[in-house]
Amino acid sequence: MRWLSVVIALGFFAACTSATQDLSDTKESGVTVAPATTSVGPTTIAVAPTTTAPVSTTVVVSGQTTTTAPSSAEDQAEESEPVVSYMPPTEPGEDTAVCELQDLDLGEHDPVRVGFPRPAENVSPEGVTKYALVPIDFPDAAGEPSEITAAVQDAETVVDYYREVSDGRFEVEWVVSDVFTRVSKASVDYDPTAGNPGGSKNPWGAVLSQEIIDLVDPHLDFTGVAAVFFVIPEATPDDAVINSGGWGHFMLEGAFSTDEGTVMFAHGAPSTKATRPNHAWLLAHEIGHTLGPLDLYISPTTGDELADLPMGQWGVMSSFYGAPKSMTAWNRWLIGWLESESIYCRTAASIASVEFTLRPLVLTGVGYRAAIIRINDHTAVVVESRRGLGVDQRLGDHAGILVYTVDTSVGQHQGPLRVQIPEGRSLERTYGQGWPDALLRVGDSVAVAGLTIELIQSGEYDRVRIDQ
Repeated sequence: MRWLSVVIALGFFAACTSATQDLSDTKESGVTVAPATTSVGPTTIAVAPTTTAPVSTTVVVSGQTTTTAPSSAEDQAEESEPVVSYMPPTEPGEDTAVCELQDLDLGEHDPVRVGFPRPAENVSPEGVTKYALVPIDFPDAAGEPSEITAAVQDAETVVDYYREVSDGRFEVEWVVSDVFTRVSKASVDYDPTAGNPGGSKNPWGAVLSQEIIDLVDPHLDFTGVAAVFFVIPEATPDDAVINSGGWGHFMLEGAFSTDEGTVMFAHGAPSTKATRPNHAWLLAHEIGHTLGPLDLYISPTTGDELADLPMGQWGVMSSFYGAPKSMTAWNRWLIGWLESESIYCRTAASIASVEFTLRPLVLTGVGYRAAIIRINDHTAVVVESRRGLGVDQRLGDHAGILVYTVDTSVGQHQGPLRVQIPEGRSLERTYGQGWPDALLRVGDSVAVAGLTIELIQSGEYDRVRIDQ
């Protein structure tokens, strides 16, 4: 068995995707990529044009430097913006424990949730976590070397994404097979609803996932790997069930066996025209599940309207198609990437009128990055400042505050977060704007849960007023 450990110069569901969602923002901008081949000294890793069952070479991708990620949000913010000085709130905040709404819908060991506490069995939100990327193909659908090159570039994008949204706390390390692994049956013969634990008819694809893992296990070191992602070729027929929505299964105690231990999550992405340009963001979405957050869309009727996407495209856990790619402030806090000092917490009953200043969510530094107003034991209103910086750079000049509600009595695929839209806003989709057009600009307000939330100043920071 031949191994190469390579540090690549990095630039960046269980059937979580829906081909019916809006595709107006599928092309990524501002991204440069590494060369198609990876060299270590005089050796170049060449991807064989034919497919094989055994894995001949494995590449370890661990991001040490970056080239594909958007330029630093901090650097971008240094460009001229109107000066709005950071001012303390007119009334002090309460202990943030007041705003840590407990999850009322899920069990103690459910792998994803909307409320606290985050399951301790999920991957650690700090340090390095390994994920495996395994290209597979079928007797009726052969893969091409260029598809592996593209998949590696997508993996690099994910490294940079999580380095930014975690404020440097969380590092993704990829173990990547550099050849296709051919499975035993034609793509159209795999049914992701068959052979699942407990007879489940969810599209878990447990049989297919375990077959692939068994094939690559003798040649791939799964030590420390939390999840494995499969890449299927573009040649996969449209009528293959596994190509309609992908497949995946997630269990905290480990759903799949390897020689090195259990893997908690295995996921196969579909290879559709809708998803291929967004594969990096689909990977980012699925890795988000291993950290604890759940899907923010409504299923099984997932579509591209607010009835099915109550957060629209605001957040990678809602949609990976849109311009705003960041994790919401609520999910960052749930994971552990926003410290208490960054949260302005109040109970709604304690507010008559209050003003506070928010720092843009994508920027680190002194000051609040989100306000959370507790309504009751399972509902809160969240206010965060968004800018076209860093992972949200495709928002461009669109800036303001985003307001949404959180309901911890609502679970997976039931729409626990709901964006609040200023009155009179169009629901049309505009490239680079973020859908729906929900950002409050100066003078805009929304009324929610008996509160009126208004943006009164905007520049380097946003000044917000809340009235009862």
